[in-house]
Amino acid sequence: MVYQSQSAGLVAYKAQSGLGVQASASAANLLRIAGGAGIKVSKAATESVEVRNDGLSMRGRHGSQKANSNYNGEMSLGSHDPIIEAIMRSTWDSTALTKTQADFTSLTTGANTIVLASGSPIAMGYRVGDIIRATGLPDAANNGKNLRITGLSATTITVAETLVVNAVADTSCSITRPGKRLINTVPLVKRYFTVEEYESDIDQSTLLSDFVWGTGKLSMAADGLLRFDPGGVGTGNAQALTTGASPYFTSPTAPTDVPFSVVDATIRFGGVDLVELTSFDLSLDIQPNAPVTFGSPGQKYSPDVFTGPLKIGMNLTMLRKSLAIFSDFLAETPYSLNVLAVDNMAEPKDFISITVPNFTLGGVDPSALSKQGGPRTQTIAIPPALVGVSTARRPAMAR
Repeated sequence: MVYQSQSAGLVAYKAQSGLGVQASASAANLLRIAGGAGIKVSKAATESVEVRNDGLSMRGRHGSQKANSNYNGEMSLGSHDPIIEAIMRSTWDSTALTKTQADFTSLTTGANTIVLASGSPIAMGYRVGDIIRATGLPDAANNGKNLRITGLSATTITVAETLVVNAVADTSCSITRPGKRLINTVPLVKRYFTVEEYESDIDQSTLLSDFVWGTGKLSMAADGLLRFDPGGVGTGNAQALTTGASPYFTSPTAPTDVPFSVVDATIRFGGVDLVELTSFDLSLDIQPNAPVTFGSPGQKYSPDVFTGPLKIGMNLTMLRKSLAIFSDFLAETPYSLNVLAVDNMAEPKDFISITVPNFTLGGVDPSALSKQGGPRTQTIAIPPALVGVSTARRPAMAR
C-alpha cells in the first residue's frame, strides 16, 4: 500500500475557452506553491426534520456541491501572470511604447524631470505609475535604467529617480515603456480555469473545471521573499482522476526565474520611498461567488461563478518617526502607492510594478510603549472602502 506524502505533488492550471469547456491537457502552467489549503470540495449536509417516536433521526442527504482553492506562493517574473490577469479581468498589453525625437523634437533633463520640447507625454500614452527607460541621452547615468513616472504635465515627465541635469537639448534619444501592462478596462474579461492538484505518490488527481481565480494577496516581510497567495471559487464541478488518467495536464510549464527578494523591492507611499517598513501586504478580491441553485438532478453544483467590483486593501507596519502620516489620516489626505520588485541583475533590471493611485488612510495605530529595547512602530490600515478610482487613474500592474 502506497500512502501520499505531503511534499510530492504539484498544482497546474489552464484557462478555458469558456464556461463548461474543460481546458485541453497541453500548454498548462505550473503554479509555484509554498503551502496553502489547496482544493477543497464540500457538499451541504441536508438534515431530515422528521419527528420519530424511537428517539432516532432519519439519515439526511447530500445537498449542493461547492469547490474553492487557496494557495501560498512565492512570486517571480511572470510566475502568476494568468492569475493576476484573471483577477484584474483585463488583458496584458505586451506592446512596448517607444517615442523618439520624431515625436518630441528634443528633450532636456532636470534632477527628476524629462522635459519635452514638443508633444504631450500624456497624449503619447504615458501615465503615472509607468516604468520607462531612456536611451541615447548624452549622460550615460540617465540611460538604461528603470524610471518610475510620478507625475505628468503637458510637456514634462516627472520621475522618482534622480537624473543627471542637462539643459542642452538632445535630439537623438528615445523613451520606452518596456514589458507589458495590465489595467482595469471595460468591458471586463471573465476567465474560467481548469485546475489540477496532482498527488504523485498515489498517481491520482483532483480536477476542478469552471474555476475562477478571484483573490490574491501580495505580502512582504524583512529578509523574506515576495509572497503571492492566490485563491478562487469554482462552480463545484470536480473530478477524482484515477491512476492512468493522472496527471491530467501533460508537461505544464514551470516558472523559471528565482523569486523576487524583498530587500531589492522599493515601496513608494505618499510620494516617498520608504526605508522603515517592517511588513506590508496588499489584497485583491473580486468577490467570486457560486450561488446555490436547483432544478436538474444532472447537475448538483452552481451553474456559474459571479464576481463583483475589485476590492483592494493594504496594511503597512513601519518604524514611527513623526506624526505626519497620522495628520494625513485626520485630514483625509489622498495617497498613492507603488511597489517595484526587481530581479538581481544588471540594469536595466527585469521588474514587476504595482500601482494603487488613489486612496485614503483608514487608521494609524502605534505600538504600545514598553520598557523593552526596540523601536516604536505604527500600523497603517487601508480598507477596501477607502480605495477607489479617480476620474483618470486606475490600479495598474506592469512587468
